[in-house]
Amino acid sequence: MKLSLLLATTLFLSQPFAADMVLAQGTREVESGPIAAVPMPPAADIDTPYYDRHKIDISNLRDFYNALLIADATIHADAMFDSETKWKMTLYQMILAESNHHQARSAYQLSLMGVPIDEILAIWSPDYVESIDDERIRAAFEYIETVANLPTRVTADTHAALRMHFIDRQIAELFDFAAINASKATYDQILPIPTDQETLDWAIANLSAVGWSPGLNTSSPEEQRANPYVGETLEATYNEIISDWEPGDLAAIAPEFETDWINVITGYDISRVTFDGDQDGIEEPFDFYPEEYLRWENPSWNDENLPDPATPPFDVTAYDYEYFQPAVVPETEYPYSDRARFDTVWTRQSSLGTLDLDGYTLILDRALSLEMKWSLFFVYQLASGCVHCQVHGAYGVFQEIENDYLNDEIPPEDLPGVIEQIQALLDFERAEQFTDAEKAAFRLARDAGSLPTRTTAAHIEELRRHYSDREIQEIIATLVVTPWLSVSMQSQGTVTDRLSMAWALRNLTPAGWNPGVHIGLPQEQRPYHMSEFYAFLDAELNSGDIADAATEWIDVDVPLAVDSDSDGVDDTFDGFPNDPTRWEDTDRDGIEDSLDDDIDGDGITNLEEVSMGIFPYKADSDGDGVDDPTEIEAGTDPVDPRNL
Repeated sequence: MKLSLLLATTLFLSQPFAADMVLAQGTREVESGPIAAVPMPPAADIDTPYYDRHKIDISNLRDFYNALLIADATIHADAMFDSETKWKMTLYQMILAESNHHQARSAYQLSLMGVPIDEILAIWSPDYVESIDDERIRAAFEYIETVANLPTRVTADTHAALRMHFIDRQIAELFDFAAINASKATYDQILPIPTDQETLDWAIANLSAVGWSPGLNTSSPEEQRANPYVGETLEATYNEIISDWEPGDLAAIAPEFETDWINVITGYDISRVTFDGDQDGIEEPFDFYPEEYLRWENPSWNDENLPDPATPPFDVTAYDYEYFQPAVVPETEYPYSDRARFDTVWTRQSSLGTLDLDGYTLILDRALSLEMKWSLFFVYQLASGCVHCQVHGAYGVFQEIENDYLNDEIPPEDLPGVIEQIQALLDFERAEQFTDAEKAAFRLARDAGSLPTRTTAAHIEELRRHYSDREIQEIIATLVVTPWLSVSMQSQGTVTDRLSMAWALRNLTPAGWNPGVHIGLPQEQRPYHMSEFYAFLDAELNSGDIADAATEWIDVDVPLAVDSDSDGVDDTFDGFPNDPTRWEDTDRDGIEDSLDDDIDGDGITNLEEVSMGIFPYKADSDGDGVDDPTEIEAGTDPVDPRNL
């Protein structure tokens, strides 16, 4: 049994997220880790102006962008972490991820919430995290440090550190929160978001002292967004989502906005009604053949979209580097345990929108084929370091190729070529299987896979030589949703489903790939690959059943998000479900956690659990079905699910 003092710190058990909390000033330098191996873009590419952002902005993809707004609004609302704390963590994450637009937006939002400017500016200081007095909040910020850059530095010890301070549901909220932020930062860096004038003016006036500048987020009048997605606008979108969502209705997972928030926020005047008469996945404003299934593109569109002849070709050699590194399993003090409880789908409310983002990009053929989108996903994940996502990406490509064959079966004589094509994505630059157009898209995926990204306007100029505006929008959209999955799965140390993992072990291992920490124990495996999961849900719906997507996805019973006192904490986790001012009572003994000597009610005091290296917020630290006191008495390890 572990008696490690690695995490034996003094528990600070006061209510952790008080609105009047004052933080000391400071910044923090973050280790670059694997990011240091990614080459900087050439100076000429950094200075290249961006092509008309309005035309290729993913805001034009109404269904996709609505889902992004929903995810953004719900994850920042009060819940187990209060909204102010989450906006501070957002600002910190955006500083580390180098997203200028979201730094300005987050800081402005905090100002609108009444946070003093000195407290906002402190988040840029080098010793900011160390200066936080509340040990629990500090642990949350330390987690943000591990995931703000991709590849992440999450390990089993990260999980243990969080479980010293939080119940699983809070940790799930942290993971979902950081993952959505990663998608937003990536969006800003692939196609820098033109910051609205109100936010821009405020940021220039207030953030210059910490060296902030608008950078590529300045814009021409034609690109200028109309409304800041902060303050009253953010609150109004959230209220519309909640008013249209029935938490006791399993089928109500896709709320609809009553207000046309896309045009309110962007000012683009995008049609609210999108028609797809031939149901080929292409909306009629982009469909040149609106009555012919599988024909949509005007043959002249690509020619019209070509960059200026004086634009230099993409400098392939300047970006050519080994973006795929086989997984290395770090030595840790603690093993992984009970990882399914961390799944972001566990946070029903804050996951609204995220599954819609995933489904939009990876479930339907649209301007890009699913084979191409899964290939983009796979290349991105090879660079991001998410091994679980690499498995699903490669297997997704395989399944889409397989679907093109009669009876969905690849003939034995064709199978080696298909596997070779998928393996070639590990080094697509030198592969003969891909066209110049495909390689142009793969380069954007590869260079978006680190965070901060190494994408530039030169990547977009190269795409214009091969793709229409609508196709470029979808390439970007695919790469915007992908960081959400990468950060989620790397944070959780997700154990991959058996079918996908078996396929990867058989077909990717010969190319130097290994499963890392994602192979797990049999009882930890997810039941489905993503494509199987959506097929399962479709089958349930077609048979008249109402599918519980959250529970089915992770094979763990996820309670409905009923919140009787409207304090943002579901009744299942709320020790005081009728009192909006309190919720923390992990063991439901009527004593608030801040006053409870035994938070999880297992008979071992908090200080004893910390000194023994077990988790004071879990009576069964490793989730193996045997509580901690029983394991201690039996001499087994209470934090190792393999040791019963």
